[in-house]
Amino acid sequence: MTSLRDAFLLGGAATLAGVFHLAIRVDVPWTPAPEPEAAVACGIDESAPMPVPGLQRVAVPELRERLDRVIVVDTRPDAEFLEGHIPGAISLPAADVESILASQSLPIPVDRDIVTYCDQGEGEDAEYVGRLLDDALGCDRVRVLEGGFTAWLAGGAPVEGAMQSG
Repeated sequence: MTSLRDAFLLGGAATLAGVFHLAIRVDVPWTPAPEPEAAVACGIDESAPMPVPGLQRVAVPELRERLDRVIVVDTRPDAEFLEGHIPGAISLPAADVESILASQSLPIPVDRDIVTYCDQGEGEDAEYVGRLLDDALGCDRVRVLEGGFTAWLAGGAPVEGAMQSG
């Protein structure tokens, strides 16, 4: 019985000595080191607060220059999209966007900029859909067409659909 008690005492003394040794060492942290930061999509830290209250705007001339290098998303109702839209645009009506995003994946690559547009006042629908896409893709690549489809038409830009310009 004495040897068992001696073994416990010796084990306890060794444990105390180890803890004391760690306590006086500066290079051994008492708390675990933070986990290394994981790579985030598009270099955006999703935990950081949104710095800008609204999405950035893009003007018609700039979109015309970059039309072949961006994904254009029309947020108007389907009937308006069929009547006429920016060439190559994807229809994603604001009224249905949440159910569409929840039920299917969209053919939108994360390495291309996205421009949303509508035809409503300050672009409320385009802003709404743009924010949802921005959140879904995790990239700061979504812009809103300034002036919407009305500005596109006023700028004499090409159109696809029933009103297709010559």
